[in-house]
Amino acid sequence: MQKLLFTSLILGATLLFGQQKRIDSIAVYGLKKSQTTYIQKLIFTSKNDPLDTLKINEDLIRLIREPAVSHAYYSLDTLTNQQVKLNYHIEENKTLIPAVDVWSTLEGAVAYHIGINDHNFLGRGYKAGPFYRRNNRTGFGVLFSNPNFIDYTLGWEGILQKRNTLEPIQKKGETYYYDYTFWHAELGVFYRPGLEQRFQVNLGFLQDQYVLERGEATASIPMEFDTHKFLLKNTFDFNQLEQHYYFQFGVRNRISNTWVLGENFGGERLFYALENETTYFKRIGNYGNWASRLQLGISRNFETPFPAFVIDNNLNVRGIGNRVQRGSALAAWSTEYRHTILERRWLAVQANGFLDIAAIRPAGSSISTTFDKQNTKAFSGIGIRIIHKFIHSAILRIDYGFSLKKPNQRGLVFGIGQFF
Repeated sequence: MQKLLFTSLILGATLLFGQQKRIDSIAVYGLKKSQTTYIQKLIFTSKNDPLDTLKINEDLIRLIREPAVSHAYYSLDTLTNQQVKLNYHIEENKTLIPAVDVWSTLEGAVAYHIGINDHNFLGRGYKAGPFYRRNNRTGFGVLFSNPNFIDYTLGWEGILQKRNTLEPIQKKGETYYYDYTFWHAELGVFYRPGLEQRFQVNLGFLQDQYVLERGEATASIPMEFDTHKFLLKNTFDFNQLEQHYYFQFGVRNRISNTWVLGENFGGERLFYALENETTYFKRIGNYGNWASRLQLGISRNFETPFPAFVIDNNLNVRGIGNRVQRGSALAAWSTEYRHTILERRWLAVQANGFLDIAAIRPAGSSISTTFDKQNTKAFSGIGIRIIHKFIHSAILRIDYGFSLKKPNQRGLVFGIGQFF
C-alpha cells in the first residue's frame, strides 16, 4: 500500500510539472533606433525556459531603467497546451537631447551649461556627449559610457573635462576670489551581479590651478597654487526604484568612498571622503509623486579654502545662489510633492512644492558646529515641470525658492531633468 501511494505521488508530481508552460520563442516589438542585440542583453528570460512571470517582470524593470526605453510590457501567445510565445513591447525614447542648466552666480551674473547628449548612441545604449560651460569663465568636456559592455553585468564610463571658474572663499570675514582651472580625466568600471546591486571603481587624474584675482595674499591664502592629483573612488549602488513613464516609486541608496593623493593648500597630501545618498519615491493616487532625498557626507577635516562639500543652487538648496558656503561635512535633506496638472499622450505638466534643508561644517571646525545657526540653511518654494514623455530626461525644470530664515533671500533656478 505504501509503495502504491509513493508511486502515485511521484506520478502526480511528474504530471504537474510536465504541464508547466515553456517559452517556445521570444520576440521584441517597437524598436526604432535600438539594435536588437542591445535589447537582448537586458532580457534574461531565454527560449525553452519555464514560464516565470517574476523573471519577466525583472526583465521589464531592467528595460525601463534604460534611457532608450520610455515604457515596456509583455504579452503571451499560446501555441500549444505547454508552449507559449513571449512578446516584449517597447515604447522607445528619443535620446539625442540637449543638456541645459542656467543659474545665477557671482555678482548677479548668469551661468550656464550647454551640451548635447545621446543616451542611445549608435542604437547600442552607449552614452556620448560634449558640453560647454560658462560660469564667469569658460569650460568644456566630453563623456562616454558603455553600460552593457559584453553583457548587462559589466560596463564602463569615462570623462575628460576642463573647468575654469571664479571661485569665492571666505576667510576670517574676508572674501577672496580665485581664477580656478580644473583638468579632469577619469575612467570607471562597474559590475552588476543582480537587478538591485551595482559595484563601481573609478580611477582619475586631476590638475588644479589657482590664481588669486581679488584680495591680498597671506600665508594661508597663496597668490598661486598648482597641483596634480590621483583619484580612487569606490561606489555601491542599491537600487529598488521602479518607473512608469515619468513617475517613480521605491528606494535607492548610493554610498561612495573617495581617496585623492596630491598636495592641497597647507601641504596636506592625502584626502578622503565618505558620502551617502538615499532617495525615496512614492506614487500618490493617479497624479501625485512624493520624492525625498537625504545626503550625508564627511571628509578629512583640515583648514583649506576649498573643502569637499558646498551648499549650492544646483546641488542641494534651490534659490540660495552659487557656492554660497563650503565645508568638510554636509547633511542635506530635500523633499517635494509633484502633482500632474496636465497630461496628453506625449506631454505632461507637473506643479511642485519643495523644502530644502542643509547644514555644513566649516573646514577645520569640530563636528558640533555643523548645525550652528550660521551653518544651516532652510529654503522652501514652488516650481513647475514640463515633461516630454518620449524623450529621455526632457524635463524643463523651473523652481523659485526663498529662505525660511531670511525671506528676502530668494532665487530662481532653471534646469533640465528633475532636481533629484
